[in-house]
Amino acid sequence: MTLLQVLPATGEAKPLLTTQDPDRIAAELGVHGARFERWALKDLAAGFGDDDVLGLYRREADRFSAETGLGHVEVVRMAPDDSDPRWATEARVSRDRYFNEHTHRSDEVWFFAQGRCGFYLRLADDETVHVLISEPGDLVCTPAGVRHWFDMGETPDFAALHIYVAETDWDEAFTGDPIASRFPHMEELLATAR
Repeated sequence: MTLLQVLPATGEAKPLLTTQDPDRIAAELGVHGARFERWALKDLAAGFGDDDVLGLYRREADRFSAETGLGHVEVVRMAPDDSDPRWATEARVSRDRYFNEHTHRSDEVWFFAQGRCGFYLRLADDETVHVLISEPGDLVCTPAGVRHWFDMGETPDFAALHIYVAETDWDEAFTGDPIASRFPHMEELLATAR
């Protein structure tokens, strides 16, 4: 389920807004300069690779890049790997790293072909945080300079297109603000929204 909750920046659990309506999500984020849209899902064959994801969504990615000027497209994938004894530790370290507020120099775009992730966006002011739990088919664009953090889940399992201006603009700048520590992780938000 795609889910948007607008929460007080204090981290209080009572949402000011909760919706699963894609049009309402797009409108709410759009007011603040962020972008949300749905792309038609395409079947990923078992054992798919990065080139398969790029091939299936090349037309959409090219259209989006031409429209926005964001030209660098890469596939980001994480999936449990029982054959790698370091996988669980690396996944936890990655989750912990990006569950800290940061910014980017250019717009940051994610399209999910598989799996889910959570975006926590401080879009308008210091009063609210927009939390978007994205599902397969969702595209979310965080504008350059917007303070945000990202939750890939306790057991990351996703395949996504990551679109931005150039590799040099991907570098994140952590703000040092501990705000993320006041907010529940994605699994907790989904459990309370049901």
